[in-house]
Amino acid sequence: MGWGVYMLTEEHIKEGLSRAYVLAVANRAGFNIAKSEIDYDMDGMFREVIIRENRRVESGFSIDYQLKSTTNVKFAGEFIKYKLESKNYNDLVETNIATPRILILFVLPKDDSQWLNINYQSTILKNCAWWCSLKGKEPTKNKKKVTIEIPKEQLLTAETLCTLMERVKKGEEL
Repeated sequence: MGWGVYMLTEEHIKEGLSRAYVLAVANRAGFNIAKSEIDYDMDGMFREVIIRENRRVESGFSIDYQLKSTTNVKFAGEFIKYKLESKNYNDLVETNIATPRILILFVLPKDDSQWLNINYQSTILKNCAWWCSLKGKEPTKNKKKVTIEIPKEQLLTAETLCTLMERVKKGEEL
């Protein structure tokens, strides 16, 4: 980074930028975000907000998410390949869950000077995030990492998030 020494670690900067992206998408979609007091593997939860009797309330429908940020992915045809830690993978393939879970992978440019650019006309946070559900996949016995493939079409946007929540409300798998 051209500004000298990081005050935060590079990993913490990536994490903060990825959280900002997810918050922006959730807010644009009209959802609230919840975070558990103690971190037991899920980074947050999208919570649907509805209008009931002229006031806004949470409906009870939600989606848990695990958030990862990286500059290291491989674009291969219609997929993004990413090496996910085995412990996170096994949390996400679990089938005995009440709330649907997704992985959100926020991909930053390799050049950190491109991560965030601000001027009086725009704020540009590069690049973007993709989502996937790993529910029901075979758990891994790998000790460190497992390579997953995320379809490029599964870009996380406000519209996508609304569609995912509608599927949850219908009882459909993600």
